[in-house]
Amino acid sequence: MFLEDITKINIGIVLRRKEAMYKSKDTYDYKIFNLKNYEEKIEYEDFYSEENLDNFIAKKGDLLFRLAFPIKIIEVDDEIEGLLINSQYCIIRMCDFDNLTYNIDFVKWFLESNMAKNQLEKYLIGTSVKTVPVAKLRKLKIPAVSVEKQKKLSSLINNWNRQKILYTKIITEKDYYYNAIITKIIKGEE
Repeated sequence: MFLEDITKINIGIVLRRKEAMYKSKDTYDYKIFNLKNYEEKIEYEDFYSEENLDNFIAKKGDLLFRLAFPIKIIEVDDEIEGLLINSQYCIIRMCDFDNLTYNIDFVKWFLESNMAKNQLEKYLIGTSVKTVPVAKLRKLKIPAVSVEKQKKLSSLINNWNRQKILYTKIITEKDYYYNAIITKIIKGEE
């Protein structure tokens, strides 16, 4: 089974082709998704178009697949929902073709797994910036896993992700704690 058998995959919009020359009452106003803005919690940039670009808007439950290496997969949440997606990403939208049911957590995990990376590495193109062709992404082989096993895997994956967040917080707190102790010792305050 291929990724295209269980999802709809659309590349984001090439912004330069759709940008309005001037803002007017007839232009559409969008906010553009940008990975840096997302990770650093910065305000998203405005974009104006004379065309309706709603087909390129992220919806909750979508996956954004960054086509340039290193590959990054982001699940659309409340923060990303409604943002315009540019051509650096594919929008992967879950479908229910022929009653096949796949869990979004499982698909996201699989796309981030070594199994998927090994398949995609064969198809990377470019010399300085490696990219994944969308046609090859569509033909990515997805393992057939029952819905019950997907639910178990999803629970396991979500649990591990929560643990990673907690471990990161613990490490940050311990760094702060030990740096404070070291500073006190150096200053002669025991």
